[in-house]
Amino acid sequence: MRFPSPFLVGEGGVAVFADSHLGQVEGDGEDFLTALGGLPGRGFSTVVLLGDVFQYLVGDRKFETPLIRRVLVGLEELAARGVRFRYVEGNRDFFVARSPFARPFAAYGLTDGVAVGSKRYAFVHGDRVNTRDLPYRFWRVLSKNPVSYAVMKLLPGSVARAVVAGTEARLYRTNFKHKSRLPVAHLREEGRRARLAGYDEVLVGHFHVDWVDAGPDGVVRVLPAWLEERRHAEIDPDGTLRLVEEPTAGRARPRAAAPAVPG
Repeated sequence: MRFPSPFLVGEGGVAVFADSHLGQVEGDGEDFLTALGGLPGRGFSTVVLLGDVFQYLVGDRKFETPLIRRVLVGLEELAARGVRFRYVEGNRDFFVARSPFARPFAAYGLTDGVAVGSKRYAFVHGDRVNTRDLPYRFWRVLSKNPVSYAVMKLLPGSVARAVVAGTEARLYRTNFKHKSRLPVAHLREEGRRARLAGYDEVLVGHFHVDWVDAGPDGVVRVLPAWLEERRHAEIDPDGTLRLVEEPTAGRARPRAAAPAVPG
């Protein structure tokens, strides 16, 4: 995957949220908006959403739920106040880029990058990092192509929602091996690609674990899932990154199991 030229953050810091999977815990949508709403007052004007904000998000009104509507309206309100949302597509995001659901986002893509102070950070969701996970790659191509989009547009709402729910379940099952063991070699290769593209570090979601690898060819950092830890990354205007735990951490969904990290 190619990384674009970095977006130059003129002022303020950058907050990064990974894998919130909203809709799994009661009140999580409001908690998420509260966390975002507190950022501008603390000097964070750019927010990178590292994919999978919802359990699944399909770019068509027939898939809109009250939760999706409430959160997207909240994002639009924050965008009107000057917050720049940059969305990196996750494996549970389908056909969003050209849909009305993309309105809050200043940028939307498979990869992204920012320059903050003296540092450059690249972003990728992470579901395609492991190039050897062929079953998942097959299902991803099958579910995210123009033919699937055309069929989805033609189906009645109830049928389309059932198809997407089934596809999401298949994606989860085919991707389980990929996520149950952290693909360290592939992550390091992603760090190398980001370094060659001029970035100091690449931030990855998807794996629901806090993990950093700093090697001679690049730095790769896997961010914890907001769903399970209510933590996000904050990059200060000088480029320093830290993880911040939110006051609602006690309401996070307990994690079933973390991916194994090879020794």
